[in-house]
Amino acid sequence: MIFTKEGYMKRNTRIIQINGIRGMLMALFTVICLAAGFIVFPGYVAKSIWNYFAGFSYMPEIHLFQGVLLWAIVVLSYFILNNKQKHSFIALKSPKELNDEELKQVMNAIKMQTRMRSQTPMIIKANELQKFELKEIKTQDLGNKSEEKSLQEEKEKENV
Repeated sequence: MIFTKEGYMKRNTRIIQINGIRGMLMALFTVICLAAGFIVFPGYVAKSIWNYFAGFSYMPEIHLFQGVLLWAIVVLSYFILNNKQKHSFIALKSPKELNDEELKQVMNAIKMQTRMRSQTPMIIKANELQKFELKEIKTQDLGNKSEEKSLQEEKEKENV
């Protein structure tokens, strides 16, 4: 990991820079070619195969849009049924319950977050700043006289 002022970056990160109208046209051309190659052409092939077999029976013929939809159905079905990896982009299972150790970890994380929130600095508005300037930090004695004097001094300063 590479740490910067903004946070961290992954190594070998590639940045694409598009300059001017030529760059925009090149990016648009690239996106159109990718869509044609991976979406429209297989949709055209699916349409052609469907219409070939439709000629032998009483099935209706389809157009390019329906061929693209047929291709999308085939691809999604393939990914859902044949995805044997543990990490899937579609989850079809219910979450399991937490055991005691995991629950303790979650509670500790929540406690740490609340501690971090309580340690955040206060935001003071300009009109509230004057109230803080009038109050002086004083040491408190255990006797009642010092408390009474400090209360009287604070009241006098607030009245001024």
